[in-house]
Amino acid sequence: MIYPEAGFELQRRQGDTQYAQMFTDVGVYYAPGPVLRGEVFDGAEAVRKMENWMIENHCFQPQYAVSELNEKNFWRMFDAGLYEHCRRKYGAVGTFMSVYYKSKKGRKTEKEVREAEQAHLETAYAEVDQPAD
Repeated sequence: MIYPEAGFELQRRQGDTQYAQMFTDVGVYYAPGPVLRGEVFDGAEAVRKMENWMIENHCFQPQYAVSELNEKNFWRMFDAGLYEHCRRKYGAVGTFMSVYYKSKKGRKTEKEVREAEQAHLETAYAEVDQPAD
């Protein structure tokens, strides 16, 4: 789901190949300074700011983390076209929920997930060429 920066092959860096760009996974652990000092700290807002910074700076959030992004902004970070292509190709639509819903903060009801998956199924079937009568 991660795609390289446009023109990365013109200024290859260590770890890059002709067809792939190297990324580094950076983890941030421990308690934030304001928490240690007993100050008010809004963790959700801090994550939102970090995720927006990541989108603007061509970064990606590993999907073992919980996301504060709405669905539109989540897919600004990742290649939704490639992801959906693979989901349709391997029969994941209607079987496994989208990675967005798995990493989204809060919970979506089963009904909401089913409705979102059904919309993908209907689109996928509509794209299939039907034989002429």
